[in-house]
Amino acid sequence: MTNSKEIKVWQPLALSIMLAIGMMFGYKMNNKDQGSLIEYMGNEENHADVGQVEELIRFVESRYVDSIDRSFLTEKAINSILDELDPHSVYISPEQINRINNEMEGNFRGIGIEIFYFNDTVNIIKTIDEGPAEKAGIRQFDRIISINDSLVAGNGMQFSDIRKMLRGDDGDRIKIKLLNRDNVARSVDVLVSDIPVKSVTGGLMLDDKTGYINILRFGSKTYREFMDLFQDLVEKQNMKNVIIDVRDNPGGYLPQVTNILSQLFKEKEKLLVYTNGNNDRKLDYKTTGKVFFPIDKIAVLINENSASGSEIIAGAIQDWDRGVIIGRRSFGKGLVQEQYDLNNGGAIRLTVARYYTPSGRSIQRSYEDLSSYYSDFEYRYNHGELFAKDSMERGDKVVYKTMGLKRPVFGGGGITPDIFIPIDSVMFEPFYREVINELPQYVFKKMSHHSDTFEIDNLSEDILQEYILDKSNSKNSTGLTKNNKNIKLEIKKYLIKYSQGAQSVDTYVLPQDDFIKASLNYFYSENLLTDLLEVKTLEK
Repeated sequence: MTNSKEIKVWQPLALSIMLAIGMMFGYKMNNKDQGSLIEYMGNEENHADVGQVEELIRFVESRYVDSIDRSFLTEKAINSILDELDPHSVYISPEQINRINNEMEGNFRGIGIEIFYFNDTVNIIKTIDEGPAEKAGIRQFDRIISINDSLVAGNGMQFSDIRKMLRGDDGDRIKIKLLNRDNVARSVDVLVSDIPVKSVTGGLMLDDKTGYINILRFGSKTYREFMDLFQDLVEKQNMKNVIIDVRDNPGGYLPQVTNILSQLFKEKEKLLVYTNGNNDRKLDYKTTGKVFFPIDKIAVLINENSASGSEIIAGAIQDWDRGVIIGRRSFGKGLVQEQYDLNNGGAIRLTVARYYTPSGRSIQRSYEDLSSYYSDFEYRYNHGELFAKDSMERGDKVVYKTMGLKRPVFGGGGITPDIFIPIDSVMFEPFYREVINELPQYVFKKMSHHSDTFEIDNLSEDILQEYILDKSNSKNSTGLTKNNKNIKLEIKKYLIKYSQGAQSVDTYVLPQDDFIKASLNYFYSENLLTDLLEVKTLEK
């Protein structure tokens, strides 16, 4: 295993993932109407408290020795209060609110392009199908020279400034001058609009019976997107079994989660999840019994970044012995947030309840020590949990029982999988981090110098040799040479993505995925759920 010091390099990534989970997702999980914070907290005692905070800020603003930004003080006060509650009660500034709400609504405002910024120039990776850029005639490998007659190539502009120029307001028209790969210039007018972003991908068959669906987050359109793929797989491709991938899914809207779950149970009134809080009455979410497309076997894929709604999916499937959970212990977020608008245009996401799986498990990790809470990924790495099933910890150590087979399951620290899949240790090697950072752009550059028709295996070998040669003086050159098979696979993945699209990448990658292999092996084996989870005797 890699020296533990190397995990320090990964801390910012792990921390950013966890902060994103807390700030961006897992909220509005009940169907309450949204109101302002003051209206929601409207009673005499609370008004007195608000008055004291307001009074303090007024004193500081009017009497302090230096000039003070009132909005800055107010934001600091809000954050200080929320910091005393839990990691997932957060303040959202007015500058953040539209972007974050748009993400949950499944769209963003722009012209519909994916881009790289290199050689002081914006390069077009691809355009979104049927998006404004594609309709205007922008194509892959085009380079942006100017935007609205302002030169943006070769003059050292900040990439962030160029991105702002490409967004604009809904209905705006942006004039863009381009150079194609043959250095022929042209200008196009592009209409800025809301671009839909799918929260559900996949929708492909892995064999003649098994379909695959990947849920990236639980946004406002996730259930509809899920059912569109589900219907196609069942009716057109005869799917009998399904693999639902919620790896790295940070959660989202609870009704979207329970609607999907309800399609996986034919029985009516089965408890899927319930929520309860000090000021929030207990709410049970149950199946409807209205299953449109019956399915036989189910596998749910989870990892250490599967949180909130993902854990509700896994918990319900596991507690009712409806399917098999495959992967690594999930994040452990069992808190329910609702969003309340503030008068300044911002909002708070406030934890109002905990959720519990059908067996009564709360899977929320302890947050008494916030430093430990935020460094959980590092802790799992150092204790070997990412690499070995025997090193897996089990939260509060209370043993619960599944509803049907009475299998032991655990709460207090995420969902423990039925089948454990270790993380690939190569991910922590210095050479791999270098590859992950550099290879997408490197492959794109090389592709831009080739014709549109090429043989992927041959080109991936050529790019591999060029890449290793370019890195021959790197401190990681030995690792690169020893692991050229891994690098070639990554090169091939990007070649497929850039030339054929993300769906083709799934077709190439998934058959080699250990999670997928384990799912298919279980579907076609004689193993029972009761055979899968080895439970050690735990002291209560």
